[in-house]
Amino acid sequence: MQEETKFETQQSSSETEQQPKKVIDDAELKRRLNDGKPSLIESNKHHVVTIGLIIINLVIFAFEIMATGFNASLAAGLSVSTQVLVDMGAMYVPAIESLGDLYRFITPMFLHVNAMHIAFNMVALFSIGGMLERVLGKANYLLLYFIGGITGNAMSYIADSFFMEGFSVSAGASTSVFGLFLAAALLGLLYNGDRRRFKQFSTSMLSIIAINVAITFFVPNISISGHLGGALGGLIAMFMIPSKNLKVHPAIRVLVAILWVGSLVFLLIYQGLLRF
Repeated sequence: MQEETKFETQQSSSETEQQPKKVIDDAELKRRLNDGKPSLIESNKHHVVTIGLIIINLVIFAFEIMATGFNASLAAGLSVSTQVLVDMGAMYVPAIESLGDLYRFITPMFLHVNAMHIAFNMVALFSIGGMLERVLGKANYLLLYFIGGITGNAMSYIADSFFMEGFSVSAGASTSVFGLFLAAALLGLLYNGDRRRFKQFSTSMLSIIAINVAITFFVPNISISGHLGGALGGLIAMFMIPSKNLKVHPAIRVLVAILWVGSLVFLLIYQGLLRF
């Protein structure tokens, strides 16, 4: 009985060996490889807010170019006219003080002067934004973006209103980007977990901030106050946003939020921009 079973097994094996092997063509191989590859949406699901902000900035820049006139803009190296920047909401002190355009504390972070300006800011936003969005959460990350931008624009307003002889027109997402830079640098200190994974990253971010600050001081037509104000906004936001991944006491978050909002309200009242 054992011998019969053994013979049958050997016969079965022999028949199997004689069966032709199935050849996979290129189309089938490609299909199998693609089956295990995540879709475009799945691979970017942790960067939704960052990609959304980039798209908004690019669409608005396209409108700026059209408002300037494509031929005129192209002749100037895809630059936007100063008048268009003012009309679309750039930071301009006289417009705020004479017309009460308080929205100009927000809109400048979505406007750009030329193609190089927006390219630099969008590359920086994409390189650092996705990581912060994943660590902080989408809502907190968006809040960080706006706190940095608003604080940077407020500092730009203060510098022009109190310390400058003339009034400049400033715009750019760099106020928010500088806030993101400083927020990333603080992860090595504030991350509520294994902070060692962010130590080296935080150190490199400090170097990037230092380089960009140096560029801000030595390259003309860049808003120093806006960039430094954006970095300050990033610092404030990291002690303010309610992210579970940040080791900040709730009482400190509330206090920082009150001080930040109170400072903005005081500035508006002091300048006569906000009346009750």
